[in-house]
Amino acid sequence: MQRRAFTLIELLVVIAIIAILAAILFPVFAQAKMSGKKTASISNMRQVGMAGQLYLQDNDDVIPPLYYYDANNLSQPTTQGFYYWPVLFLNYTKSREVFLCPNDRDSDPVLADSQGRGRFDPNNSLALYILGANPSYGFNYRYLNTRIDTPDPNGTNPTPFYYVGRSATEMQSPADTVLHGEATMKDRARPGGGTITTTIGYARIEPPSRWTGTRPDARATGQLWPRFHKNLVNIVWLDGHTKATPIDRLVGDPANLDQMWNGQGR
Repeated sequence: MQRRAFTLIELLVVIAIIAILAAILFPVFAQAKMSGKKTASISNMRQVGMAGQLYLQDNDDVIPPLYYYDANNLSQPTTQGFYYWPVLFLNYTKSREVFLCPNDRDSDPVLADSQGRGRFDPNNSLALYILGANPSYGFNYRYLNTRIDTPDPNGTNPTPFYYVGRSATEMQSPADTVLHGEATMKDRARPGGGTITTTIGYARIEPPSRWTGTRPDARATGQLWPRFHKNLVNIVWLDGHTKATPIDRLVGDPANLDQMWNGQGR
């Protein structure tokens, strides 16, 4: 009985077919993976928006502060006394992961503790401080907080100012008022010197009247940072709904650049 092996040409043809199939399928798999991450991030933002609504219900419709600081309150030690808005929402989300976009995986030396444990290490002695200061989603604190330019009488904040939340009932158009958006700390000054070069998340976003520089500098869009589309950023609005929105639509007319941020809406 005669046996016939593959010829070199037949092997090359098979390899070529496999290479073609791989070239076709790998982008499809990558696209599916990215789509899954996008869905997870939008789900996270919806949960953050829901937590915000629950916070309002429990606090007489008063929006949370960007943060408050009290070195004497170490009930959650890894906050180091800094209670940023994500930490205030933890009672409602019951999860830290909802504040982190799957596409926000960068870190920076400034986010490591004295033992070198980084941003995503649950044993980091700064874990909740980092979660609060560097979540994936920023907060429209300029218009939804009031900055009081005196020392905080209720805490131990060493700065000569502190933030208090405004009443949501003051806002004429909550459905058209930015609450949270995908954000990065990139291009801002690093504490201790230098500039942040990675796309780590950031707890705050700035309205258009404070945008400076030109893209892709993150300061040119107030630290808003689309993670799934070049110019389409996911936004949580003050009424709790989440929507992907072109960045340019977040800018009002020349006489009122901040109308999508200051509560006046369209």
